[in-house]
Amino acid sequence: MLDGYKKVGNWAFYLFLILTFLTMFFVQSGVTIVTAALAMNLFGDVISLSQWAALVLVIVCAVLIIGHYKLLNILLKWMMLVLVVCSLIAWFAAVGKLGFSPSAQAPEISLTSAASIAFIVALIGWMPTAIEISVWHSLWTISRGNKPSKETAKNASIDFNIGYLTSFVLAIIFVWLGSLLMFGQGEGFAKGAAAFVGQLVGIYSNALGDWSWLLMAIVTFIALFSTTFAVADGFPQVWKRAFVMISTLPPAEKNKRANKVYIISLAILAVGSWWIISDFSADIKALLDFVTTVSFVSAPIYAWLNYKVIMGADVDDKLKPQGWFKIYTLSCLVLLTVFSIFFLWWKFIS
Repeated sequence: MLDGYKKVGNWAFYLFLILTFLTMFFVQSGVTIVTAALAMNLFGDVISLSQWAALVLVIVCAVLIIGHYKLLNILLKWMMLVLVVCSLIAWFAAVGKLGFSPSAQAPEISLTSAASIAFIVALIGWMPTAIEISVWHSLWTISRGNKPSKETAKNASIDFNIGYLTSFVLAIIFVWLGSLLMFGQGEGFAKGAAAFVGQLVGIYSNALGDWSWLLMAIVTFIALFSTTFAVADGFPQVWKRAFVMISTLPPAEKNKRANKVYIISLAILAVGSWWIISDFSADIKALLDFVTTVSFVSAPIYAWLNYKVIMGADVDDKLKPQGWFKIYTLSCLVLLTVFSIFFLWWKFIS
């Protein structure tokens, strides 16, 4: 994808790098603070939230530098399977107990109110996931050492679609569970980390029973811990590849320096993210809302860049969006752009 941006033009390549630098610390801090809060909820508040976050980041950096992330990646797939199964069971239990829609206790809120608009924007920002993950996925596919071919592209597409579909299904289930078990009961997420993750895990125990608390605490912690690994690896991979693309050094020296770029960017990412977490540790919800909103506002830029890449002259016409799918793609791009512009107008001008 980065090579594709470069072929679109240097402006597209460097625009993506600028956006990556502006957003990477916030995205990393968002997933890390939730992981740290889940660790505190599971293992106790023996240390502060910022200290838990520092410990998580140190472990993540050490494992990524040593190169043992593959084992964790296998574990993630099994934990995600458990999370999906438990989420589906919890959804059936919640619907069976409370019905398909929130109870009469839910407050009356208009979709055009300030609270609704802010919530929708924050929700869509990471639902089912951020658009820039398409670049990470392309880099991970290449890092596996597979030779470029139609079969490799097909396998990569299947892998991406399975992960994206899983995230999409979980997104719907999470929102539905929240509407029934929290919003439907007149309850909102707390600002404090301990209370926030307690409510998060409590959604499952409220639906499945007290026996499920420990299971879901472990599963959600591992799932978020693995997500922290993925994000911490994704951003440095971008800088590593960007260095390889713009460097004029001989191939051997270039690859050697590229590994150093990965380690340095990983360290900078960890320190910058921890600094943000230390400032937001008292209000975890505010940080998450801000991070997801930033992702939402920047999403149209990533989406249009990706569209320019796939419609480029070096891509086979058979692999480009065609017919109704092209119309659907352009409609989604326009909708995403208009909604983002509307939000910026509503937020800063209206």
